[in-house]
Amino acid sequence: MTLRLLLNGKSSGNEELRAAIFEARDAGHDLDVRVSWEGGDIEQFVIDAHRDGIQRIIVGGGDGTINEAATGLMALPAAERPEMGIIPMGTANDFATGCGVPLTPDEALMLAIRGQSVDVDVGQINDKVFLNMASGGFGAKITTSTPPLLKKMLGGGAYSLVGAIRFWSFEPYAGRLEWDGGARDIRAMVLAIGNGRQAGGSQELTPRASIDDGLLDVMVVDAFGYRNIPAVVREMEALGPHGRFVHYFKTPWVSFKATANPLPINLDGEFHEFEALECSVNKAALRIVLPETCRLLTSNTGQEDPS
Repeated sequence: MTLRLLLNGKSSGNEELRAAIFEARDAGHDLDVRVSWEGGDIEQFVIDAHRDGIQRIIVGGGDGTINEAATGLMALPAAERPEMGIIPMGTANDFATGCGVPLTPDEALMLAIRGQSVDVDVGQINDKVFLNMASGGFGAKITTSTPPLLKKMLGGGAYSLVGAIRFWSFEPYAGRLEWDGGARDIRAMVLAIGNGRQAGGSQELTPRASIDDGLLDVMVVDAFGYRNIPAVVREMEALGPHGRFVHYFKTPWVSFKATANPLPINLDGEFHEFEALECSVNKAALRIVLPETCRLLTSNTGQEDPS
């Protein structure tokens, strides 16, 4: 099987990855490499791989790079999409970490080459797709306002540090939230819509999500004061649909319409703002190479596939 590695240019000088590529080639694997120069390159590389008859692409980069590859794949006819392996090379690597993909380049490359692919859902907000998480409100603001140097120095811990500093000056986002079977007006500190489970450097916002159940996991944290922290903590641990401050539920679709300021959304590591959003699931849209023990698969969580 011919393989093609699509590599974010920022990671092209990684010596561990270079050594792993040469070792894979020495072992007889047909692996060529494309390196991105600017935004949009990875998506185009996916289209080129399809044109060239590549059956499996391997994407090296962070959550944003993986999202760009998924966007390219979703633009192809469903029956013709190449499989995708992942080499985590970003700061947070939330999707890969949540799925249990090895974080060292050599182990990740071997899994991407030799592992089995599985059907995975793809989320969609308006015309944008996501594999992992759409985190809105406070989390999105923190991610985009965390200085790049601090991210590099502290990794995922940088998000928690900046969040602690900024939390009490945060203004909630007001709007109307609707989903399959329900609706409510919210003043959201956090609105997380998860296909995967974690965002912002290992923060599990939708800890019951599965990437192959055809559903989105939604967590809303409504505005609260200092004296309400104990209640919020209890509700975060219980995670039910009827909390006073924390609401958690599964749904095939969800929509939000802001009544004041646009809602900031971190979509697989990339920042966006929406005055209105419609979010849904493309079930079993991609085949991704994941560890057999991936805890985000229903076969490993005991959940039943609703289809």
